[in-house]
Amino acid sequence: MRYNPFLEPYNTPFNAIPYDRITLQDYVPAVKEAIKREKDVIESICNNAEPATFENTIVALDHSGLLLGEIIGAFNAVSNACSNDEILAIEEEIEVLCTAHHNDISLNEKLFARIKDVYNSDTSMLDTAQKRLLEQTYNSFIRNGANLTGENRDEYRKLTERLSVLAIKFQENNIKDTDAFTLHVTDEADIEGLPEDVKDAAANNAKENDKEGWLFTLHRPSYIPFITFCRNRELRRQMFMAYSTTCSKGNEFDNREIVKETVNTRLKLARMLGYNTYSDYVLAERMAQNTDAVFSMLGKLTWSYLPVAKKEMLEITELAKECEGADFEFKPWDFAFYSEKLKEKKYALSDEMVRPYFELNQAIYGMFYLATRLYGITFTQNHDIPLFNPDAKVWEVYDYDGKFLALLYCDFFARKGKHAGAWMDSIKPQYKDADGTDHRPHVTLSTNYRKPLPGKPTLLNFDEVNTLMHEFGHCLHGILSDVTYPSQCSPNVLWDFVEMPSQIMENFASEEELLKHFAFHHKTGETMPQEMLEKIKEMRTFNAGYQCIRQVGLGLIDQAWHNIQEPFDGDVLEYEHSVTAALRVMTPEKSTGITPHFGHIMSGGYAAGYYSYKWAEMLDADAFEMFRKNGVLNMKVAQSFRDNILSKGDSDHPMTLYLKFRGHKPQVEPLLERDGIKTICPHL
Repeated sequence: MRYNPFLEPYNTPFNAIPYDRITLQDYVPAVKEAIKREKDVIESICNNAEPATFENTIVALDHSGLLLGEIIGAFNAVSNACSNDEILAIEEEIEVLCTAHHNDISLNEKLFARIKDVYNSDTSMLDTAQKRLLEQTYNSFIRNGANLTGENRDEYRKLTERLSVLAIKFQENNIKDTDAFTLHVTDEADIEGLPEDVKDAAANNAKENDKEGWLFTLHRPSYIPFITFCRNRELRRQMFMAYSTTCSKGNEFDNREIVKETVNTRLKLARMLGYNTYSDYVLAERMAQNTDAVFSMLGKLTWSYLPVAKKEMLEITELAKECEGADFEFKPWDFAFYSEKLKEKKYALSDEMVRPYFELNQAIYGMFYLATRLYGITFTQNHDIPLFNPDAKVWEVYDYDGKFLALLYCDFFARKGKHAGAWMDSIKPQYKDADGTDHRPHVTLSTNYRKPLPGKPTLLNFDEVNTLMHEFGHCLHGILSDVTYPSQCSPNVLWDFVEMPSQIMENFASEEELLKHFAFHHKTGETMPQEMLEKIKEMRTFNAGYQCIRQVGLGLIDQAWHNIQEPFDGDVLEYEHSVTAALRVMTPEKSTGITPHFGHIMSGGYAAGYYSYKWAEMLDADAFEMFRKNGVLNMKVAQSFRDNILSKGDSDHPMTLYLKFRGHKPQVEPLLERDGIKTICPHL
């Protein structure tokens, strides 16, 4: 047998994953061996003749899966960056193996008996983090079927294993249906209005595919500017309809049956575990705690934001009719185009005017500069560490005292087969051994920016800078983790708290105090003009009503699917449209919808938890008031944020951590003020 790099000393800087020695054929054997080793550890825990204690049971279990987690983290970086049929097949095999393995652990009666013994023992000598780890471990076993008996245990295994397969198939279809569509244009008059760099990228894409003219795709760097700037309404319609019917076209990549089976299987699972709905099951382990709290928040936001959203929509449609005539019938594929025109009219500022000041490398410098100013940490690029993709880069991160903190891998560019959107992930967690050895994390930051053509820069719009700051916030949460136990390391926190450290970073992106340090014209080196700086800040409230209502709508769709109390066998798109009817500011096309390609809730871990983005916005707006009142780049406030939130992971309840930082429970008024909302729902 070929030696497996995962099972030998890496001999790499900072014990980084040796991607240059790993082949795709190494992952499954490594996973199987890691599972075997973890089973051996668990067997030794179960057969320990000593009475169960926190150290010999809870801590031993918490450390048992470190090798497996590292292999999965390493593989995820590869599969997320550039998937193909071979990788998807490996992913499915690994998912099946791991689901069965995790079931073996959670349904292990001897192991749970020892956990229960510790849980029922005198825990007065345990500190806060230890008590929380014990409680979380015990609750996790209960929530994963430990109390089930007989046939119910077998059924639980079948349901969880089926859900893992469905999630992979859903994501696979999403990737393939996105990749399958292209819009080929041969007449330049048809793409009038598009920025030159977008046309250049499309021309290069056409050339790579042996075509004349321009080739556009549904990947964000191509789709978003096309739908925003292309003056050809018919082509905008074609792009919009292709995007909005992803995985619902009736072809081999259609996800509608997978959606139905997924939500019905989740309902079965929840009922088996004693919950009325899957949402009840999920929210029992969230800050929100129950659906009443979620619907209350979404309802109050609707009350405050919907009138604003309708007013914004009226402005956009009126502008469209000014341009096209009074009988113009506004359609969804007109929204981005005329919204951009309205923004230019109101602020005399467009994305294309801003882009020259947000060259990608300067934006990277800006996010690193911010981290240095706030937390004293520094970044040094390493050109020798093996990478999971040729486009990726890696930085060593050091604390203010020179201590090594983390490796930060960044993969910025869109490519065929790469997962859509932007995300942070962990390859290795942070934790401490019994002897005090601090194992530092390895984290990844991924976006889907347009890859530059030779000799040309990648220029970002303001939303893309916001995205960069958002994901960097997640990374800082991981980088600055300072906990003892692996399962408590940042960002492994309650799901509706995990977005707060990321979203608070978006606030800095529009602050002049930061922008003046990195927003320079990529050709002339001139600082962004003061007027532009001020307008960028003003524009934060542009379409704030619409954006909020859109997020509320997504949250309601999520809750609707996971609050069903009977198996669903209706029309997926019709159901989705009925859920959001009360929020409607423009009439949707009947054949379009988000659910069949809503990866967040169907394959990405946000099931019954998509509301957490708005929940976290309330938290981040309230928390940022501390910076605003004491100085946007105030290191004292930043240190408090680091000490009380970023470094603590899940070692204490997030509300306790928040109160230590802020001094009071989160309040919604700062969010409304930031969004320019004047009408506040009573008792909001």
